[in-house]
Formats: sequence, C-alpha cells, structure tokens
Amino acid sequence: MSERPRIPRARLASRGADVVLVTVREMRLLLGLLLILFVTSETWRYIGRLTVPRFVLLVVITLTVALLVVGLGLRHTIGASSVKRAVARVASEVLAFGAALFLVFVVIGVLSVDADLVGEWTGEPTAVLVSLGLGRPPMVLTAPLLQVGGFLSCFGALAFAVEVVTDASTRQLLVGDLIGPGELTV
Repeated sequence: MSERPRIPRARLASRGADVVLVTVREMRLLLGLLLILFVTSETWRYIGRLTVPRFVLLVVITLTVALLVVGLGLRHTIGASSVKRAVARVASEVLAFGAALFLVFVVIGVLSVDADLVGEWTGEPTAVLVSLGLGRPPMVLTAPLLQVGGFLSCFGALAFAVEVVTDASTRQLLVGDLIGPGELTV
C-alpha cells in the first residue's frame, strides 16, 4: 500500500498564505457585508430562531452548493488531467475558509454580544450554553450565536468558491502549481 507524500510545512504555510491573500484581495466587500449582517437584528431573527433541523438543512444546502460550484466550475476551467486534484484542494480550502470564518464570528460574538442583546435581536429569551463569567455583562456562548456564525460562514464559503471559479488570477494562485502549461482556460 503506497503512502501519500507528505506536504512540507513551509509549503502548507505558503498555501495558507495564498488563501488569506485571495480572501483579503478579492473578498474585502463580502467580509464587510458579512460583518454588517452579523450585527443586524434581522439576521439574528431569521437565522438565530431556526429550529436545529432547519438550520442544519440550510447549512448543508449552502455548503453543497459551494462544493458543486467548485467541482463544476473547475471542470470547465482546468484541463482534465489536473481537475481532480484541483477540485479536492479548492474544496478543502473553501471548507477551511468557512471554518476559520465561523471561529472568527464565534470569538467576536462571545466578546461583544451578551445574552440580553441576543434576546433583543432574536425576540426570544435566550438560553446560555456556556457562560465564561468574565466581564459585565458576562461573556456567553448561545445557540443563536452559533447559528448566525455558522450560516454567515457558510455563505462566506460559498462566495469564496464562486470567487475561485470566476476569477482566473485567483484560480492561478490557488491551483497553478497543480496544472500543466496550457491547462488553465478562461
């Protein structure tokens, strides 16, 4: 049984830096929009009040669309010999971007959104999942915070997937080392 070659740490760090570069360069407006949506009560009323099954379905559908965009979009822009590796890489980067964005939203939310504000924004009394007991009012983790952060991070991952597929320079940056000369098309 052959073992997959290990990717050197320096190359992994460089790949991570490429993803961050794309995010900063191409998604400035989207990240600003996501932050604005995070602090609007309408988003919290819509997403924060969903039942768990409906929320999970929304997340699964959004991530599935993002992965379909990657798979179908790259199949039309990269030569056949490199497409599987490119799709696998970009799909993992899209999911990693979404996960990182989720952590950012949770940290921002725990630091800035207390239980009373969650209740005001959702229009419902809020059950606190975890109270850190720090600060006044205390920093808390709530289900609506997880849901809002989760949905917005999935939405951000979808936008990242669209960016990779639609922008040639972004594709070149993220998968250029996987493809042969002349394999990258429009």
